Amino acid sequence: MKRQNILAVILMALTVLAAACGNKAETMVPETETLTLADSTKYAQLSMEVELPVAQDGPTQAIRQQLVTMMAGRLTHVTMSEGEQFYAPYSGDTDDTPAMMGYYLRATMNLLDSLSHSDAADRERYMREDGNMSEEEIAERMAEMPVWGYDYTLKMIEDTTTYVVYLSQDYIYMGGAHGGVSGDGCLTFDKETGQLVERFLDPSCVEAIQPLLIEGLLSYYSDNEVKMTEEELFETLQIEGSQIPLPVFQPSPTKNGLVFTYQQYEIASYADGMPSFTLPYDRLLPYLTPEAKKVCSIYIQSQEE
Repeated sequence: MKRQNILAVILMALTVLAAACGNKAETMVPETETLTLADSTKYAQLSMEVELPVAQDGPTQAIRQQLVTMMAGRLTHVTMSEGEQFYAPYSGDTDDTPAMMGYYLRATMNLLDSLSHSDAADRERYMREDGNMSEEEIAERMAEMPVWGYDYTLKMIEDTTTYVVYLSQDYIYMGGAHGGVSGDGCLTFDKETGQLVERFLDPSCVEAIQPLLIEGLLSYYSDNEVKMTEEELFETLQIEGSQIPLPVFQPSPTKNGLVFTYQQYEIASYADGMPSFTLPYDRLLPYLTPEAKKVCSIYIQSQEE
């Protein structure tokens, strides 16, 4: 199999992504490794952009290991976010980023190549079984076969004195009408402990927070030039019952509040994109978990002053 652009760029960088936080306190800038990789075959293309912290102490080691584990979960499943694991996770030294990512590039490309060739063979067989197409027409159709695509991104998007946020996102296209965006969303880590903040809101607050979710969704549609009433919103949403669920993705903290983002198809149609909006901390304070209050303390204290 022909390989192209393997390990296209390997960059070592000191990444400065400081968040504006109240009195603009300075942050410790974590050292990170960023690798950009790409490969392609006849019917598939693959790209990866991965940024990982360089393990220098207990917290950064913990953050790195959690990110590596979550990345393995995404890449070894690819087309099956739940269920079958297509190949084994990297078993070598996970601190050797180029070696680890080289393994994932090869294994994921082999998988996509196999699946896309199988799909192409099925399409050609269906055309031949149809019996209404000439060899020339079949050849033309095969030459225009849609190429599968998979893009994986893991990068640091925000760093403050109390937390760091990584974005885990991927996009896959398998020859259909359109592709889809998925991933693990925004991952917030406590910089003191290195632990992932698994919940920002108490799950029992769903009913109490309904007015805020409605307000946020109406603002999302309004920002996209779609004015609607609350009644029209519920007619638009694709949910069961009359209660809007919390997003599967955890919210992402910013100086202005928590950013809520729903995945494609989670509560609305594909055409509606990924509904996203920001809710201020002062209105969410009664529902924040202790972990959330800790990492967001720089903003909560600022709003209370």
